[in-house]
Amino acid sequence: MRHWVMAGLLASAGAPALAAGQLPRTVLPTTYTIRVDPEAKAKTFTGEEEIAVRVTAPTRAVTLNAAELNITRATIDGKPAKLSFDEKQQRITLTAAAPLKPGAHKLGFAWSGKINDTAAGFFAIDYKNLDGSDARMLVTQFEAPDARRLAPMFDEPGFKATYRLSAVAPKGQTAFSNMPARVSTLTDGRQLYSFAETPVMSSYLLFLGMGDVERKTVMQDGVEIGIITRRGVVDQGDYALAQAKRLLTYYNDYFGQPYPLPKLDMIAGPGSSQFFGAMENWGAIFYFEPLVLFDPKRNSESNRQEIFTVVAHEMAHQWFGDLVTMKWWDDLWLNEGFASWMESKSAADLNPEWNARATAVIGAREAAMGIDATAATHPVIRHVETVEQSSAAFDQITYQKGQAVIAMLESALGPDKFRAGLRNYMAKYKYQNTETNQLWAELTKTTGRPVAEIARGFTLQPGVPLIRVASGACAGGKTTVTLTQGRFAIDAASKAPQSWQVPLRIGTLGGQSREMVVTAGAPNRVTLDGCGTVVANLDKASYTRILYDEAGHQALVRDYARLALADKLGSLADDYALAFSGDQDMARYFALLGQVPAEATPLEWSTVNGQLSGLISLYLGSDLEAPLRARTNAMLGPVLDRIGFTARPGEAPLATTLREQLITRLGSNGEARVAGEARRYFAALQSDPTAIPPAIRQAVLISYAVNATPEEWDALRALAQGTADPVVKSGYVNLLGRSRDKAIATRALDLLKADWLTAPQKARLLSTIAGRFPDMAF
Repeated sequence: MRHWVMAGLLASAGAPALAAGQLPRTVLPTTYTIRVDPEAKAKTFTGEEEIAVRVTAPTRAVTLNAAELNITRATIDGKPAKLSFDEKQQRITLTAAAPLKPGAHKLGFAWSGKINDTAAGFFAIDYKNLDGSDARMLVTQFEAPDARRLAPMFDEPGFKATYRLSAVAPKGQTAFSNMPARVSTLTDGRQLYSFAETPVMSSYLLFLGMGDVERKTVMQDGVEIGIITRRGVVDQGDYALAQAKRLLTYYNDYFGQPYPLPKLDMIAGPGSSQFFGAMENWGAIFYFEPLVLFDPKRNSESNRQEIFTVVAHEMAHQWFGDLVTMKWWDDLWLNEGFASWMESKSAADLNPEWNARATAVIGAREAAMGIDATAATHPVIRHVETVEQSSAAFDQITYQKGQAVIAMLESALGPDKFRAGLRNYMAKYKYQNTETNQLWAELTKTTGRPVAEIARGFTLQPGVPLIRVASGACAGGKTTVTLTQGRFAIDAASKAPQSWQVPLRIGTLGGQSREMVVTAGAPNRVTLDGCGTVVANLDKASYTRILYDEAGHQALVRDYARLALADKLGSLADDYALAFSGDQDMARYFALLGQVPAEATPLEWSTVNGQLSGLISLYLGSDLEAPLRARTNAMLGPVLDRIGFTARPGEAPLATTLREQLITRLGSNGEARVAGEARRYFAALQSDPTAIPPAIRQAVLISYAVNATPEEWDALRALAQGTADPVVKSGYVNLLGRSRDKAIATRALDLLKADWLTAPQKARLLSTIAGRFPDMAF
């Protein structure tokens, strides 16, 4: 799923103890047969269900999950059963008149429920059609604990079963789910959609949607790939469809397991949510529109790349998460870390011009380390007692640190051996549930390397290793280097000693590199060929910070131009972070920064832009803010002059995205030329919706909003209020909170009372205002 405690290593044999929030294992579901009849206007629905179960030991009680359902019938093997409720635990218990014998039995239910306004369970999305008329789409979102809001279920990932779902839709509307449907007409004119039985899967992957929609399809590798949208925008799904075709073939080959369902739909929900952006329902991936629809008239290159990575992430889940699923929420990272890693890996292989592997150095790796070096961190694998607690695990540690650790292991084991291990794991455990140890075991068996010994330190404890590098004098064409392991931490609370086994590649410029494992305790020494500058953690493949001694850092600064791109980006990132942690002086960072020439690669300047923006954010409202903005303008202005304000024919995609970033940064700083251009473009937008080139549209609008006068802000508000398209409207609404003028920010805050804004729009607006004026939001 895309979102905006050390339990010890699990035993390899024997069943682990259940967490307090888990259901008993005496009754196991095998097949659900569910019928749902929604009343969209009233936001209610009714349901009927039969669950085929297998009883493993004699019992009178059957406990499963239900939430906010008014259950009107409950039976066991067709006979009425006593029903009790535990609303706090979201459980119901059926008690039979006599003990149930081991073997097959059937549970029966009838109920009514509510269709929610928030994105949980069965919920409604209200939007405007292109003609301005009101419309409502119904969809579901079940990860982690919300399938129980649609029907009584054994709502835990470890209870895999098949699903036979059917739904009644009003005439003129379409229902859609994980599998293809057979449609029949009822006597009252409504239509019954009977969906084919799913493969064995976890309850949180079930999906149901309904609305006045369009569907467009393509075929690839025998699978029908579809895009489902509100009417009038289905062609905006063409880019996602084209990328899904490429990704399906790529994943089929990489995992060695063909995608097993007959179809794979991508459902585009109007608007957005403050809770999530996309969800990997098997065969029916749900996205909010900005993450899957591409409008060439208004979307930029960065939007294009984001859509690819989100589609790649959710499609990777069809294998890691759907085909093979974690047993319990402790191992959520097996889903999210691997999907995050595959989104980057697939982008690197299928779109090499994006340089995704280097981008991950300054993206995922830095996002993870920024949290992992503070007291707010937690282990990648952390104990979860209840399904409600799992919601806290959808964070940067689970996603981005998980991604970085997997990338490190792939580099240390070798890409081919790593893939062979994953293929063996996938083949062995398809349609089953697993724990992390089972993955380590398959990788160890395939590679012959003690994978768990390395992985434990990065998954069962929090924190970031810090390796200090001291180089001796070169003698006889060889350099001896001493490496000492410690812990990188930003705050005192996270400085408790930790130890890791860090796989590391180290070498001299112009010489050969060596692979080693850096351990804690006594210093590690290695002799390298060559007398050139020592570079540790080549390609920044390992999850660690590198701190050079003074001579080593001076050599790094001197030879910056000779470094590989990933090492340039990683060295800038390490120096920036180490200055903030107090491990070195900020002057070191600025010395390295001074070596970045105006003609440097877009990713280098993107890194610098992000770091300088971080400094400005840190000193908002202080005496340092203005000089920092001025210094940033002086550094970034010439770079924008070099690449130009508008796109040039044939330019590299990364140059296009850098331009967006520079215009946004300089405009946010109030740089006069950019602010003036933004005003000129906005004036033209009033009469021509296509006046702003798509490649810079969002950057220009941000620059306008940040510098807007009260009268200009009024014009932007009128544009937002008068726009029907839910995606465009949400974008304009968010811009209204961008002002650096507190009086205008106060007016934006007042919009939270406006009835023309949706709840997600209000949530995003408040978050935007808080970014500049945190005291106003709380």
